[in-house]
Amino acid sequence: MKIKFVSHIKKGNKSGTGVFYIPKNKIDLFGLGDWVNVRLSKNVSFFSKIIFYSHRLGIYVPKNLVKTHKLINKEVEIQMKKIKGFYAPVASDGRVYLPCDIVKTESLHQNDIISIKAIENNKVIQEKYVKIYMTTRPKRRQREFICYLDKVLYNKTLLFQIKKLSSVPRNGKINPVIAKLLQDIYYAFIDKDSVIIFKGNKVPAIIDTNLKYSDLAFYLGAYFADGTKKGNSWAICASAFEQARYYLKIHNFLIKDSKPEFTISYTNIYNIEENKLKKDLAEIWQKEVGIKINKFRIRKPSGKSISKWNKYGTLVIREHRQILLDFYNVLLKSSINEILSKEDKKLALDFICGVMEGDGCASATERGHITIFTNKEDICILENILKRTYMKFKATKKENKYSLRIGTLEILRNFHLLKEKIFILYPKRKKALFERLKTVGAIKFLIGNHGSTNWVKSWLRNNGFVDKNYEITKNGLDLSNNLLNEMTKLGV
Repeated sequence: MKIKFVSHIKKGNKSGTGVFYIPKNKIDLFGLGDWVNVRLSKNVSFFSKIIFYSHRLGIYVPKNLVKTHKLINKEVEIQMKKIKGFYAPVASDGRVYLPCDIVKTESLHQNDIISIKAIENNKVIQEKYVKIYMTTRPKRRQREFICYLDKVLYNKTLLFQIKKLSSVPRNGKINPVIAKLLQDIYYAFIDKDSVIIFKGNKVPAIIDTNLKYSDLAFYLGAYFADGTKKGNSWAICASAFEQARYYLKIHNFLIKDSKPEFTISYTNIYNIEENKLKKDLAEIWQKEVGIKINKFRIRKPSGKSISKWNKYGTLVIREHRQILLDFYNVLLKSSINEILSKEDKKLALDFICGVMEGDGCASATERGHITIFTNKEDICILENILKRTYMKFKATKKENKYSLRIGTLEILRNFHLLKEKIFILYPKRKKALFERLKTVGAIKFLIGNHGSTNWVKSWLRNNGFVDKNYEITKNGLDLSNNLLNEMTKLGV
């Protein structure tokens, strides 16, 4: 409610600050410490707090306004309106001091997290989630509470509204996956689906609270293979449009305030003019993935082999927030622990199929096996996860070359579980795999009734794909149809 009255502005102190009293018939509308908006004319307004001055409720008038408009001993018409919030200047580093009455009213403590709105001319010009810090200014002994906004607000004195956020979700229950991620960090729930996390001086992030290992195992496997796990920023690489769309979708689900940067890494084997190359690459990734490329890394070819060359380059999805790297590493570690501790076959298969998207390849010869290339640090982890899939595999460790090989028959035995996950985001590799598979004796027998060796027939019989007379069973027919369907879709 806005009120009007006429008052006489007096000298408030020796520094030149003015003061006026609130009329006795209006004092019931206000209380000591209330923040108000005061207007003295169309062009003169300010925010202030109601004080007790010379036994009456009054308002200080800033000395710069008093001096500019020569207000001392003037009678002026005043409009005054109680406001929700407080009025404060923004320092050069974005610092805002919180008034003691606000700290007390909101029960604020160090490391609490609040929502704060900066308002100018009745418009919210910035809304942010920030952590509360406690400090003591050199010339003051009492503790003070501060928070930080963007430095672009420096030198402005604004109206602020705050709301303390809770570290407990509205329903009182924390998702077990989220609970592991929130250890040793500061956090607060924004709503039922979002929690903001703070760690040290790192830029915070908002993450989704509806995380399930079953929804993330495949993606985290891909991140294990093609994501950054060290350094100062988070990133994941996509070699195909399908991968890029999927990785971006899951990252945006995990990180509610995601702001990725997109870089194309490209080997210019045909020596295309660089500006034209950048334009063409930007257009195709815009069309296929719906993103705007920020940077390019154009390299000259080295060596003679171009078998791994990617026609459209590799997309690097990156965010320069170290807290995201911390978040992903904790999520990855807890996911692996879940697989190993509970010996969850489905999670293990999903994770390994995700790893294949980055580090897997089909055999280069007429065999249908899959090889996962890895390094000394990761091979033991992958071996332990593969054991939980109950697929047989062979590990090779020699001359700093580490790999895991899954044979054709193991792929066939688990095809009902793998068919919708294996190289699902990498059509080029999936096609290469099925081109190799169609040359394998066991598959020729199933899909073309070709003759086969006795040991292959025995394997098919022992695994229920043929009966004792080597006639194809229902399981064998299902496998045959699934293989034929996939080959038809891929044009193999």
